Amino acid sequence: MKITLQVDGALHPVTLTAEGVTIGRGDQATIKIQANAVSRVHAKIFLKDGVPYVMDMKSLNGTSLNGLTLAEPAPLRPGDTVLLGEAMLMWVPEEGPSAPTTGLNLTLAPRSVASKISLEDRAFDASGSILVPHASLEAMLAQASGQHPAGEAVTLFQRLASMAGTLLRAAGLTELLESVMGLVTSQIPCQRGFILLADPAGELVPELVWEEQPNSNPNPISRTIARTAMKDRVAILTTDARMDPRFSAGESIKIHGITSALCAPLIVDNQSLGVIYLETSLSKGSFKREDEHLLSAMANFAAVGIQREREAKFRQRLERYHSPQVVDQILKSSQNKEAPALQAQRCEISVLFADISGFTRMSEGMEPLVLAGILNRTFEAMTDQIFSRGGTLDKYIGDAIMAFFGAPNPDPDHARHAIEAAVAMQAALYSLNAARPEGYPELRMRIGINSGEAFAGDIGCEKRMDYTVMGSTVNLASRLESSVAKPGQIVVGPRTADLAGDAELKPLAGFALKGIEQEVHPFEVLWTHEAQTGVQISK
Repeated sequence: MKITLQVDGALHPVTLTAEGVTIGRGDQATIKIQANAVSRVHAKIFLKDGVPYVMDMKSLNGTSLNGLTLAEPAPLRPGDTVLLGEAMLMWVPEEGPSAPTTGLNLTLAPRSVASKISLEDRAFDASGSILVPHASLEAMLAQASGQHPAGEAVTLFQRLASMAGTLLRAAGLTELLESVMGLVTSQIPCQRGFILLADPAGELVPELVWEEQPNSNPNPISRTIARTAMKDRVAILTTDARMDPRFSAGESIKIHGITSALCAPLIVDNQSLGVIYLETSLSKGSFKREDEHLLSAMANFAAVGIQREREAKFRQRLERYHSPQVVDQILKSSQNKEAPALQAQRCEISVLFADISGFTRMSEGMEPLVLAGILNRTFEAMTDQIFSRGGTLDKYIGDAIMAFFGAPNPDPDHARHAIEAAVAMQAALYSLNAARPEGYPELRMRIGINSGEAFAGDIGCEKRMDYTVMGSTVNLASRLESSVAKPGQIVVGPRTADLAGDAELKPLAGFALKGIEQEVHPFEVLWTHEAQTGVQISK
């Protein structure tokens, strides 16, 4: 007997026999599921007297059929829901909904089908169809428990538990969106499905498109429905869009035979991220209130997953520049502010430039891999000293490092921390030289530091943004490193010296520096090589 099993969102055509097929996360299972709550061989589906049966295989977390825990084998019927720990299994009827398989008709939208998928405005007023205010997931589940029969409520919980497990295992936003659409279209019959996310300007952009029959319906979807759902935070269910007075001006609805549309907002922490939008036509029939409940709940889960992926990507980006402690502070503060954590702003900072003296000349005869190894080892040690004092790595410039202290999080002791980092960097380089392999060159480093007001923020284009600082404060720090400091020296500007606290400083002669209008009177920081494990500025 041939049947199709939907297991944790994926379709598996199987031929059932008396021996049956097993489901679990172990290699010995016929159908494998990557879920911690699923046992190695969790359940078995087999044929008995021509009828499919499901049985638990003494799993750790148990197996339930339509909400009832299995103590012995039980008949399995089309549409039945089986929960294996946190993973859901269903016997999909032949005419049942599509589900995610290797041939799932998913398209990543903005770049590959932007020309095919468009949005059009349609008339809208306050009457007609069903508008359901957005509710939190907790409120939605409580409502389901109170309004639906016990069996239906349990099934809803099972579906959402399965969805949560699937989304938690998604690696990256692309896989997450594919999983969301696969789960939605496997539970709610439709002909087209879209996930639209708001861009920085608040405009909805199709990020993923699902079509039951690819390329069969290139018609636009309703921007009005999608915008209203996101802006007003309501789920919209039009049981017959052709007759709905809100969309009566949309002739394309009549022409294209769109019978029903269903749209739910993606909301997390009072922020509207976008919508999930479904359409179906005469051949499918209209959506039902149960579909609206299920899509709204799924949209809540999806929004949490999307936000989680965005935050993970944001954290990865921050970790390129900041210490883990600073990253945690930025993420914490960003949750309490409407403005982005890295919004451009003016602030007082200390900028540090460090350059390995003569490295270009001494590297001319080196093998590329040897050269890269020396730089990587040196940069790792230098960056550790910057991060350990709350500094921000701006960039590596060939054999040089640019860093700053006091942004994005304010630091009243930014000058002292910059000097401490510089001393520790020189001491760390001293230790690296002492332990260098035979034949490796001795490295010496020039460091310049300057303090003052600067512009800090994200600079770049849509495809590539860098968090950096600009202004005359930065320019003077660069000139102090390149034109004043000698190998092994740390030179600071007058403002840094004023803020330096108890650092021992030696005044230097005045310098006329390129691009600096007035003569500068810098200072040298006196340091000792014993400072590699802690800052010990000499007295």
